Amino acid sequence: MISTKRSSSLHSPLKLYPLNQSPLYKLKSKNKLLEIISLSKKQADKLMLDSAYKEFKNDAGRTIQEPSAQLKVVHKRIGALLSRIELPSYLHSGRKKHSTLTNAESHRQATELLKLDIHKFFPSTRAAKVYKAFVEKFEMSPDVAYVMTNLATFAGKVPTGSPISMAMAFWAHKDMFDELSHLAASSSLVFTAYVDDVAFSGSKIPKGFAAQAKKCIRSHGLTSKDKKERFYTSSEGKLLTGIVIQDGELKVRWAHNDSIGKEFAILADATDNTAKIIHLEKLAGKLHAAGQVDFRQKDRARFFTKQLRAAKKQSTQGS
Repeated sequence: MISTKRSSSLHSPLKLYPLNQSPLYKLKSKNKLLEIISLSKKQADKLMLDSAYKEFKNDAGRTIQEPSAQLKVVHKRIGALLSRIELPSYLHSGRKKHSTLTNAESHRQATELLKLDIHKFFPSTRAAKVYKAFVEKFEMSPDVAYVMTNLATFAGKVPTGSPISMAMAFWAHKDMFDELSHLAASSSLVFTAYVDDVAFSGSKIPKGFAAQAKKCIRSHGLTSKDKKERFYTSSEGKLLTGIVIQDGELKVRWAHNDSIGKEFAILADATDNTAKIIHLEKLAGKLHAAGQVDFRQKDRARFFTKQLRAAKKQSTQGS
């Protein structure tokens, strides 16, 4: 059985350290690796197979590769170790105290903004790239990197449904993100990355800059999605990772506010408690999300969360 017990050190406040201080750095022994991630050799051999994943399509029709319960425990353990490594300031995904909000906040003073979307980021991140990152960046021995790569990938690529997918894709393409960061700095631009969304902003996006950025992305075996590329002028509200930047302020996007209004209307028409619970959950979730940007929504979120608890309690008492 895989041990799910975490060491006491993982319950302490998160302490970040450079990559060269990570237990994963310069790991040369497979036995030491298995000890770190709490696996026997037999368990590791089984979990390195693609059969340790379940592949399915979600409601949106997107193909998801989800690790089994046993493998997910291992991924969370690896993720806990990776989360302690210091990361570049431009990265806002997959790390503590960072979010779509901090990503947008970085561009609050943008006069012009360019955003690009990396096409099929996870499926395009091949196992060979992950292996190379473990060997070159983490300086693992080839045999240790082989085990790590096979535990972290599915069918030769980064899976879409693992808790370490973002970290694996980032480390596999860190050189590309660093190059984009340097390219931005050379033009006095702010650069951020949030999973597969990259953004550049400043007083002026130089002519030909977008072509340079896309060339950099292509040079690393990826492509940007043309239909999601967007350049915003000084007079426009700028939509970035679901948040609108306008006149130096962050705002909830209109579509989100509209969906909140529609949820209010549906809730008002709900007659039975089961329907009320469903729509209270949706409304509270949307209000909490909006509250991250518009603090006025926080009180409404708290109010409807209390209403949700009351409805659930009533449902339990009535059953």
